Amino acid sequence: MNPKSTTDTIQSFQKLLDLIATLRSENGCPWDKKQTPATFHPYILEEYHEMVQAINNGSHSEISDELGDLLFLVVFVAYMFQQQGVTTLEEIMQGAVNKMTRRHPHVFGDVEAKTPGEVIDNWAKIKASEENIRVRESLLDGIPRSLPALNRAQKLARRAARVGFDWTRPEEVFAKVDEELRELKEALASGVGEHIKEELGDLLFVVVNAARHLEINSEVALTETSDKFERRFRHIETRLREQGKSLEQASLEEMDALWDEAKSKE
Repeated sequence: MNPKSTTDTIQSFQKLLDLIATLRSENGCPWDKKQTPATFHPYILEEYHEMVQAINNGSHSEISDELGDLLFLVVFVAYMFQQQGVTTLEEIMQGAVNKMTRRHPHVFGDVEAKTPGEVIDNWAKIKASEENIRVRESLLDGIPRSLPALNRAQKLARRAARVGFDWTRPEEVFAKVDEELRELKEALASGVGEHIKEELGDLLFVVVNAARHLEINSEVALTETSDKFERRFRHIETRLREQGKSLEQASLEEMDALWDEAKSKE
C-alpha cells in the first residue's frame, strides 16, 4: 500500500474518532450523548441493509456513502463501550487482527489450503478450539436470535448437521416438506390460530433445510424472488397508468394478464 495512502487513512480515522468524541462530550449533541449500545442496534441493522442495497445497485458513490454510515455507527458503539470501561478501541482492533491472523494460518503460517473449501474447514477447526467457543454449553450457542429468521434457521440446522442430526438426501427433505404441508392444511381445518402459526413455522423451517441441502442460501433466494415480485408488480402499475387506470380500478383478471406479460418479457 502507498505510504501516503496509509497516512491519509489513519488521519481520516482519527478525524472520525475526534468527531465522535466531540458528539459524546459534555458540550456535544444532546441526542448522541444519551445513546447506549443497546439503542444503536436498530440503526446498525438499518444501515447494514442500506449498504447491501447500495452494493446491489452498484452505484459507487452510494456504496461509499452507506459504508461510511455503517462505519460511523460501528465506531460510535465501540467508543461508547470504551467510555463505559468495557474495552478500548485499541483492544478491539488488535483483537480483530489477532483473530484473523490466527484463523488464516495458510497465509500467515505453514498450513496449506488451496481451495475455499479447505479454508472453511480449517477456519471451523480453529474457531472451535478458541476459548470463548470451547466454553459454550450448547452446539447452538453463538447464533444470534436477532438474525433474519431464514438465516438463523439455516445456521441452526447447519450447526446440528455437524453431528449428524440431519437428513441424508434432498429427497428426504422434500418428503418432510410434503408432510409439513399436510399438517398445515389439517391445522387450517381445525381453525386454531396458534396451531396454524406453529405448523406454518414448521413448514418454513423445512423449506429452509431443503435450500440448505441444495446448497442455496434461503435468504438470498427469497430476496431474489421478492425482487422479481416487485419488478413484475411495478410493471402492472406502469401498464395500468398507460391505460389511464389505477390499481383499484383494475380487475384481478387484468392484473393477472399484465403479470403474465411482465413474466414473458423476462
